[in-house]
Amino acid sequence: MGTRKTNGALKGHVDVKDAYRMAHDDVLTLCKMIALETRMHGRYAKKAGLHFGHVGDLGAVRRSMVEVLAQLAQQDEQFVWKRLAEARKGRK
Repeated sequence: MGTRKTNGALKGHVDVKDAYRMAHDDVLTLCKMIALETRMHGRYAKKAGLHFGHVGDLGAVRRSMVEVLAQLAQQDEQFVWKRLAEARKGRK
């Protein structure tokens, strides 16, 4: 498959394996960053006084994450929402 000229984070010509590895590792790092920021958001919300603005913040993030997960799983968003509902039942 050779190399491909790219732009953005990947400069110049790169091998497809290197490009995939970089994107894969970046996604995993971003997931860790999201987990950290979610915990920090919770602490801030508790300290500031929880209100529906905080709920809206997390709702928007949740919708975006459902979209991302649907893309990665090669499923529609309804599939992800259903799995999320099943996971909620397991947490009770």
